[in-house]
Amino acid sequence: MIVLSNGNFERAKNWILEHGRDLEKARVKHLIEDGHQHEIIAVLSGYQNEDGGFGKGLEADIRLPHSSSIATTIALQVLVQIDNDPRAKQMIGKAIRYLENHFNSERQGWYAVPPEVNEYPHAFWWTVHEDGMSWIDHHWGNPSAEIIGYLRRYRSEVTRLDVDQLVQQCVDYFLSLTTFESEHEVYCYKRFFQLHPDLVTNTAAEQLGKAVQSLVVIDEEKWKNYVPFPLKFILDPESTQFGIPKKKIDDNLAFFIQALENDPFIEPPWEWNAYSESWEEAKQEWRGVLTYEALKLLLNYQRVVR
Repeated sequence: MIVLSNGNFERAKNWILEHGRDLEKARVKHLIEDGHQHEIIAVLSGYQNEDGGFGKGLEADIRLPHSSSIATTIALQVLVQIDNDPRAKQMIGKAIRYLENHFNSERQGWYAVPPEVNEYPHAFWWTVHEDGMSWIDHHWGNPSAEIIGYLRRYRSEVTRLDVDQLVQQCVDYFLSLTTFESEHEVYCYKRFFQLHPDLVTNTAAEQLGKAVQSLVVIDEEKWKNYVPFPLKFILDPESTQFGIPKKKIDDNLAFFIQALENDPFIEPPWEWNAYSESWEEAKQEWRGVLTYEALKLLLNYQRVVR
């Protein structure tokens, strides 16, 4: 079994502590030893706006200072893991109110980013077009399915939306899909069902399996590109395998071990086509995010010599 040496683990961790954002610094410290969640909360609070939503470049490809639904879900992905903390609960309550206020009744969901995103440096796929949508918005479940998952989990904070109706709509939409075009939409549904395992019927589990099987890229030659590799769906050994061969999971782990043997960080496999100066800043931030995620995966699978 291939493992990451302690020396290379420490090298990657120290790279984050030296070059990463304060959020990744706090998260990597919390990953190694409990007791740093107060640092995570303190840093994350700096990304929360007065309206309760999150922005300020939390999603590094969006330099928009104002709140967006997508940045708010990214914050909630972190906060949901530490929601036993009263300060985290308070931030979550504000975020839920922001999401309620930005629900689009015609869409029966949320748009990922507001039109103001165009006024600031951003990756081209976040550009809002004349129809009011970015490319991301062509798949309803990203981020609406994930948001509905948070509304159900924190139902006591919801005052105006019909949570049960939205949940039913969310599940019905997913079960109606006959083709799967967006891995990000499936990631959102995966988070939705992880938050609410009681909703994972046999039909839903079968549909989720079909979605993963149709999207997962098991050709390791392509993993250096921006693709939905196996570990995007299977974050730890206890997760559902979705029919992905164990060897491919092992190969994917080896891919990241090799990457961290070559360099102390994971390089983002994408780039912007404009705003070159802002992209250099965003790229450095993404290195910290992706390196943290790789270390977490390797620890989840006990592939680090400690």
